[in-house]
Amino acid sequence: MADLDILLREYGQFEDRLRTAMTGMCAVHCCVCTRVCCREELCRETFESPFLRLLCQKYPPSAEYDSRNGWLTKTGCALSIGRAPVCYHFLCSEIMISRPTPLDGYMLEVLAALVNHVGKKALGRRHLVEILNSNDLTRVKLSRFKRKLVQAQTALDIIVDYFDHGTLDVGNISKLSQIRPFPSDKSVFDMMKSNSI
Repeated sequence: MADLDILLREYGQFEDRLRTAMTGMCAVHCCVCTRVCCREELCRETFESPFLRLLCQKYPPSAEYDSRNGWLTKTGCALSIGRAPVCYHFLCSEIMISRPTPLDGYMLEVLAALVNHVGKKALGRRHLVEILNSNDLTRVKLSRFKRKLVQAQTALDIIVDYFDHGTLDVGNISKLSQIRPFPSDKSVFDMMKSNSI
């Protein structure tokens, strides 16, 4: 059980940082969107997944679940921690079109893939949120989880630094490629050249 507590705490701390970064980049689009992508059936995963359910218990939502809107409130998602991976992974076309460069788009795609990366192959081939028997959560290999978490935290640090300062060390591309392959698209390489990366 101690391992599960560590898993929940470290995942929660990471998700909190990731949510803050993604909100900073996407909220300007999401808050004015008329085609809201959040749907109650996606929110239901927090009840179907024992891992997400435990996260919601450890980090209680700011509002009650609504049978029509799920966790979506007038001010956004009631969950600060324990959102389904799709909540981070989905980037609408408006958000992607708004990225000023192909490199910015790639960085945002990596950011959106981090939660999925952390939970991948947590138990056999199952993702952390796909483990449907709560007893199986104690069988998750903490060492594998921590390795993936460190990769994701490193990528998050690189991406935040990139968006804050506009620079990317060439050596960091291999670290980001562990999460999402770096595009071989010529425009990205041209962009890197012009930014003196």
